[in-house]
Amino acid sequence: MNYSKVKKIFLRGFIGFLVLTALVAIFAVFSDSFGETQKRILATTFTISIASICAMACAAFIERRSLVWLGTAGIACSALAGVLLLSGIWNLFVNDFSFKITATFITISIAFAHAFLLALPELDKRHKWIQPATATTIGLLAILIIVVMWFETESAIFFRSIAVLAILTGLETLVIPILLKLGGKEKEQAQELHLTLVDGKYYTNAAGDKYEVKALNSTE
Repeated sequence: MNYSKVKKIFLRGFIGFLVLTALVAIFAVFSDSFGETQKRILATTFTISIASICAMACAAFIERRSLVWLGTAGIACSALAGVLLLSGIWNLFVNDFSFKITATFITISIAFAHAFLLALPELDKRHKWIQPATATTIGLLAILIIVVMWFETESAIFFRSIAVLAILTGLETLVIPILLKLGGKEKEQAQELHLTLVDGKYYTNAAGDKYEVKALNSTE
């Protein structure tokens, strides 16, 4: 299977779908009666856009890091979170359990996308440790949020732990791009030299300079 071709087809279809949802949202905004249906349409387009952004972050992670199973899990969570949220927006099911399930998958999807985006930069070897550390922080933060949401605990320890992890996540999110700038080395732009063979041995460039070309491993 030509994955490159499949990816291009998927991306073009994705762009077309986003354009379509944007047009529908614009039509809803300019509708004469801006009521409950129009609000749901706008919420739908917003949901699709956010879910798509999370899925694209996971797809970029797959392409850069080649961890297909992990990136695919992130894409699946993003899609499921989007479907569940759309179901709630259109009142297909509304109860406490469905709300918690939806919020759980939204939290997981955002955590996946956030961690994957911060894993994309190629940091210096001295700084690479911060990327798995950041992923761990984000994962722990997501777990605590889900636990508090499901068990409705009011423990001060949980909330303080969430606050600490949120602060660390924000710090790591800001530090990684800075480390990329500090430790990254810009690749030197390749320069080309075009030569024309003359006299069977010597070469000249466009400016008329004369060169003698010899292989470095030559024994002559």
